[in-house]
Amino acid sequence: KGSPLSESEFEQVKNQLTFASFYKAGRWLVGENGKAHVQVQRGNDVLQLLVFNRAHVNGGSSVYQVIHQYQSFRSDDKDEKDRRFDVTLLINGLPLIHIELKKKDVPYREAFNQILSYAKEGKFTGLFSCVQMFVVSNVTETKYLAAARFDEMNFKFLSGWVDEKNQPVANLFDFAKSVLKIPAAHEMISQYSVLDQDKQRIILLRPYQIHAIEAVRSASRIGKS
Repeated sequence: KGSPLSESEFEQVKNQLTFASFYKAGRWLVGENGKAHVQVQRGNDVLQLLVFNRAHVNGGSSVYQVIHQYQSFRSDDKDEKDRRFDVTLLINGLPLIHIELKKKDVPYREAFNQILSYAKEGKFTGLFSCVQMFVVSNVTETKYLAAARFDEMNFKFLSGWVDEKNQPVANLFDFAKSVLKIPAAHEMISQYSVLDQDKQRIILLRPYQIHAIEAVRSASRIGKS
């Protein structure tokens, strides 16, 4: 309504963007008719603010940002450590894709283990409870998986990427051009993810499934079988 949010009003927003699980964050992102809102109490008025619109991919109300070296400080637990997240991709200020990187001479599995450690330590809290996708890479090998609790993550769930001709795309920078650019990254979160209600888990589609969907879309535009 033309007036900036106060600090206390913004606290209301942040409190509503803290989720008990990645799955619950994903369920919220689905929204009502594809629109996810938060509410702010301002005096006697209730303001409804649009946070995420699934139809606004590569335009509309969507804003894309990249941050690196976000520092997650340890709590009072002496066993915890201060952590630095390598790279995080944000849509409308929400950290939705977390990328953990290792050097070429380090197995990419170590990047997966790093994410596992963060999850065990409870680092994905607050706004970072919104994360929907993890990416791990040592530059030469790059994989992705859906965000999940540490006791539900499994190394075998990691998926590589292949192009439309079924050729592997393992290099980090080629993977980024194929999967992490816009609109591809946004579509992965908003269109190519499935919520398993029974198991309370996020499922990210595999490359061949995504290519099949895109092929059907392309054919439908020109009336092709």
